[in-house]
Amino acid sequence: MEPVRLRHRVEYTRNKHSRAIYRGNTIIIRLARNLSRTEEEEHIKNLLRRMTHIVLQEKQKITVDPFRPLLDGGQSLTVKLATGRRVTFTLVPGERTRARASADGWRITVSPQVRRAALHRFLWSLLARSETARLTELVSRINASTLRVPVSAVRVQFATTQWGSCSSKGVIMLNTALLFLPPSALRYVIIHELAHRRIAQHSPAYWEVVESVLPNYQTTYDLLKEYRLPQE
Repeated sequence: MEPVRLRHRVEYTRNKHSRAIYRGNTIIIRLARNLSRTEEEEHIKNLLRRMTHIVLQEKQKITVDPFRPLLDGGQSLTVKLATGRRVTFTLVPGERTRARASADGWRITVSPQVRRAALHRFLWSLLARSETARLTELVSRINASTLRVPVSAVRVQFATTQWGSCSSKGVIMLNTALLFLPPSALRYVIIHELAHRRIAQHSPAYWEVVESVLPNYQTTYDLLKEYRLPQE
């Protein structure tokens, strides 16, 4: 079987090291300065092989992208959360972008000037607004029954690179996309961030804290790797 070949292009830079990124369905290879022709060919070959492997692995993952039909021109969409709750988003044209809660979700007036990426994040923010109180209570309940660490606030928001975070001030962020994952994944991320209130770094001692609450955390950790976030 022939190897999979992805579209790529080469850029010459003044950087010390060569690197590759994937953007717009294209692998961009950025070569370091002062390379010989032979070195350039080696860097291109190695980076292209490595990035192709990474991209193909990512493409096999399940993308958590519930709002794609609306971004592609749809006017109404009902999404189903992992809890079974259904939320309907209805788009109508208007002078400026704003939202009004309805009995079953949100009615959203969309300005003709709104950009696709801005609309995408707005939709996620509305879903976060609907679920913040519930997730805050869930974090509090899990914390009270496990690590009992100080938490100053819980924020629910969409991010493209991480499922959650915990600040030094005790603010826990949960990615809104977790609402579409199995409940075990949400619980794992919550405990993962609570454990950071004990130990900031991902050291062996940190993972011991996680394991004390979730003895089989590796299984859920691997499950989380099967999903990826949309990039817009």
